[in-house]
Amino acid sequence: MIQSDKLVWLSNAQNDFIHGFTGEYIKLMTSDNYHSHWNEETSKQYLDYGRYFVPAREQQMHIMVDLLKGLPQPSLILELCCGEGLLAEMLLDKHLDSSYWGLDGSALMLEKAGQWLSRFGDRVKLNTFDLADRSWRRLEHPVQAVVSSLAIHHLDGEGKQELFQDVYAMLAQGGAFIVADMVDPATTPGRDVAADSWDEVVRERSLELDRNTAGLDFFQREGWNTYRYPDPDDIDHPSPLLDQLKWLEQAGFVGIDVHFMQAGHALFSGWKKG
Repeated sequence: MIQSDKLVWLSNAQNDFIHGFTGEYIKLMTSDNYHSHWNEETSKQYLDYGRYFVPAREQQMHIMVDLLKGLPQPSLILELCCGEGLLAEMLLDKHLDSSYWGLDGSALMLEKAGQWLSRFGDRVKLNTFDLADRSWRRLEHPVQAVVSSLAIHHLDGEGKQELFQDVYAMLAQGGAFIVADMVDPATTPGRDVAADSWDEVVRERSLELDRNTAGLDFFQREGWNTYRYPDPDDIDHPSPLLDQLKWLEQAGFVGIDVHFMQAGHALFSGWKKG
């Protein structure tokens, strides 16, 4: 339960605009009109194999949590494509006076997140959405942080630029935008390095977690390595890291920085000037 009167007031304000979101907007953003090739079978595969596929998964989540140490409290943290709620759990455990709003396009992911985060009670709100649809970005109240992991690469370059601008608008002064995502290598040799490195990461994770290569075997058999198996019709549209840092700057962000890079995956952030 939320204890302080100040946080109760903030939580009520958050509930007001979140419930407004679920009322009118949710009709526009059900899974029936979720315009992505990602489906519930893909979600199930990711739930089963994501622990092998994400480079330094735990380290990246810890970095994201640590970057928000100075966030004013109480705060509302919004996560885009929250998945099963692993990052959310770390954020809520670390930032005890924060509330959390998780959005995802998968009913399965939201169901798993609801189960995983149930112990946090009314500190957590979960809703379905379409990442590319701009209607959900019109918030009645600002949020103090927006985080996203392995989601924004599903948007093309123009879509990312629009999202960065909209996130800047929805942030409170001094708010943070933290992104962990795939990026597009600038050269063919760079793409080859990313492909080889990602295979090696999955091999090491498979051996570390299960002492066999079943995770790697699935990864290679299903062609998950975008850098090795590029497909113009794929749902993955990573953009060069340098371009994305420039787009953050053009949107108005300051303090732009890169905190992690491995196997074509980067973690970077920007801040809204306080």
